[in-house]
Amino acid sequence: MTRGRIDRRTCLGALAAPMVIPARGRAAAMDAGDGRAGSPSPANADDGADAQDSPPSQATAATTPRLLFTRDELSRMRARAGHPRLSRFRDAVIARATATLTAPPLVPSITMRGEPDPPGEDKGLSCARALQGRVFTLGMAWEITGERRYLEHATVQLEQAVRDWRIWVDTAHQPPFDLMTGELSLTFGIALDWLLQANDAARRASIVNGVVGRGLDAYLAAIERPTPPGWHTAPHNWNTVCNGGAVVLALALQASIADRPRPENGAYGRAGDEAGGAAEASLADKVARVLQKAVPAMEHYWDHLRDDGGWDEGTGYWRYGHRYALMAAEALRRSGNPAGDAVFARAGVRRTGYFPLVFNPGTRLAAGFGDSNSRAYDPIFYFLGARYRDAAFIWYQDRAPLDTERVGWPDAALALIWRPVDEPWLPENTPNYTPHLPAAAVFEGIGWALLAPRQPDPPHFLSFKNGSLAANHTHLDLNHVSVGVGDEMLLIELGNRPYPADYFRADRRYGYYEIGTRGHNTVLVGGRGQVHGRKGRLLPLIERGDLRILSGVADDAYELSAPVARRHVCTLDDGQVYLVIDQIETTEAQPIELRWHTGGDWTIGDGGSALVTSGAARGAMRMLAASGIPSMSVAAADGWIRPVSVLRVECPASTRHLVATVVVPGATEAPSMSMASSRDGASAWVRIGPREIAFTLNQSGFRLRESRASAEHH
Repeated sequence: MTRGRIDRRTCLGALAAPMVIPARGRAAAMDAGDGRAGSPSPANADDGADAQDSPPSQATAATTPRLLFTRDELSRMRARAGHPRLSRFRDAVIARATATLTAPPLVPSITMRGEPDPPGEDKGLSCARALQGRVFTLGMAWEITGERRYLEHATVQLEQAVRDWRIWVDTAHQPPFDLMTGELSLTFGIALDWLLQANDAARRASIVNGVVGRGLDAYLAAIERPTPPGWHTAPHNWNTVCNGGAVVLALALQASIADRPRPENGAYGRAGDEAGGAAEASLADKVARVLQKAVPAMEHYWDHLRDDGGWDEGTGYWRYGHRYALMAAEALRRSGNPAGDAVFARAGVRRTGYFPLVFNPGTRLAAGFGDSNSRAYDPIFYFLGARYRDAAFIWYQDRAPLDTERVGWPDAALALIWRPVDEPWLPENTPNYTPHLPAAAVFEGIGWALLAPRQPDPPHFLSFKNGSLAANHTHLDLNHVSVGVGDEMLLIELGNRPYPADYFRADRRYGYYEIGTRGHNTVLVGGRGQVHGRKGRLLPLIERGDLRILSGVADDAYELSAPVARRHVCTLDDGQVYLVIDQIETTEAQPIELRWHTGGDWTIGDGGSALVTSGAARGAMRMLAASGIPSMSVAAADGWIRPVSVLRVECPASTRHLVATVVVPGATEAPSMSMASSRDGASAWVRIGPREIAFTLNQSGFRLRESRASAEHH
C-alpha cells in the first residue's frame, strides 16, 4: 500500500497542529441554526445516559444530510429496521454502539511500520478505520433509538481525533496526506453532513476548524506542489481513498457554506461579520480548489476499470478502492455534480460486482491473486445491487458473516441504509435463486480467469492468472494457477505476510518468497523468475464440445531469455479434469521447474503421479514431459511464514520444453497419460486415459486439431 521511505519522526510535530481559522468566522459559517429541541449538550454536560431526543427525522429539517442519504431515507430506515432482512444489522449496530460507549479511546501509534505499538495504541490507518466504524455506528444507533448518548459519544470521538491525535498520516506513509487522512476526511465529511448538524454552532466550529486544517489544507498542500504525489492520478486504491475522502469532505463543507444564513441586506456591516465573510470566502476557495483537483483525478482510477469489471489489484483492494470511489461518486451525484452520474453510466461500474463474485467462490474461499487476496464482502454490494437492480449482488452480500465485535469499517450501519427490501426483483422473491455466473469466467482485460464445472458454489475450480506485472500489489506470477475443492484450497496462492517496513521497496519487495515467481504455482526458467513490469496476456477462450481452453502468454517475461513462455489450461469431461500444458522455449538450453504449493501434504507415486491432500480435500495429479517423466521432490517453502509443502517438478536443460500436468480434484489416483510432439514442437498430442487431444502450438496460441476417444478403447 505504500511507495517510498521517509523519516516520519521528524514530521510528527508539523502534522499535529491544525491550521486555525478565526473561531467566530467559522462558527458563523457553520451555524445553520437547526433550532432542534433537545439538541445534545456539550461534552461536559450531564445529558443522562438514557435520555432521548425527539425523533431525528422530525428534528433536523433545516440542515438535512444529503451526501450518502437524506433525512427521509434515514426515517424510512428506522421504520423498516425490524424487517426480517434488516433486523440482524439493527441488532449489530446497537450492540456495537453500546459497546463503544465504554471502549477505550483510539490512540494512533507513532511507531513505524513493522515496529510494535505501545499498549493501548494502534497504527494510524487502523485507528482511522476504527473511528469511521465508531462514528457511523453510533450515529445509526442514535437514528434507530433516539438515545442521544450515542450521538454525544460520536461527537466526542470526532473531537478527540481532531484535538488529541498526534498524527493524521500513518507512519508508513509520506506526509502531508495519505490513506489515513483520506479515510478520516470521508468520516468527517459524512459526520459534518449528518451528525454534527445536531450540535450547537460553537461545538461544530471547533471540529470543523480542526478537520479543515488536518484534512482539507493537508490535501491542498500535497497536490498543489510542483510535483504532486503519485497517488493523485494513480490507477489504484490510493487514488480514490485519498481523492475520494477529500471530495466528500469538500462537498460537506460546500453544503455548509450554502446553508449559512446571509445578512438581510446582502452585505457584511460589522467587523465580526466581515471576518466571518472573509473566513467563509477563504473556505469556499479551498473547497473549490479541492474539487477542481480531486474530481478529474479520480477519472484515472475509473479509466483503469475494464468494461467487464475486472480489477487487477485483486478482490481485497477492489473492496477498498471501490468502497471510497463509489461513496465519492454517490456524494457527487447527490450534490448535482455530473461526474457522479458519469461514473454510474460506465459499463465497467455496472459489471464490476461480478469480479469478486467469481473470484470468491463458495462462502469461504478467495481464489484471486496478489496482496490482500481476501473475500470482498462489503455493504457496497447492497448499494450496487439497489443502484442497478441486480439481485446477484444482494444475494452475495447476504451470505457475508456479520461480526458484531469488529472494530473497523461500519458494515452493519451502511447495510441498514443500502440493503433494499420488499421489491419484486430481490433474490428472496425468486425460489432457489442463484446468480448467473459462467462456468468459465474470463476477465480478459486483466488476464484473470476461473474455470469450474459450474458457478456459483462450484464443487471445485481452477483459477488462472496472467496480465501485467506492473499492476499495483501484483506478484511475479504470470501463468500461476490455484485449485480449490469445496471449501478448501488445495493448490494455493500464498497472498502476503503482514506488511513489513520494506515490503514496497523496489529493491526488497521481489526478494520476498511469496512475491517472487518461486512462491507461485508456475514455472521457473533456469532457476530464475519473472521481471517486474513485464506484461503477459490471456488469449480468448476456446470452447469445443466439453473442452474449454485458455492460453496465458508470458513470452519474454523472464530474467533469462525465454521468447516463448506459455501455459495452456484445458478442462475436460465437463470440467471434472484439468489439463495444464507448459510450453517453454529459450535461446540457450535451460532447465525448467514447475512448482506446486499446498498447505497440506504431498505423496509422490509412480509414473509421474502425486496425491495432494489438505483437510478433507484431495486431488490426484500426473506430470509428463515430451522428453519423459520429470524428476519430482517435495520441499518446504523456505522464506514463507506458514507451513507450506512444495512439489518441485524438474526437467533437464533444453531449448524446448513441453510438460503436461493433469489434475483431478477429489480423486486419489490420476488416469494414465502419454504424450508426444513433433520435432519442431509445433504440434503435439496428449492421451489421458481414453481421451486423446491433438493440438498445434504456434504464435497464435493453442489450436485444437481434434479430441476423441483413443482407438484401443473403442
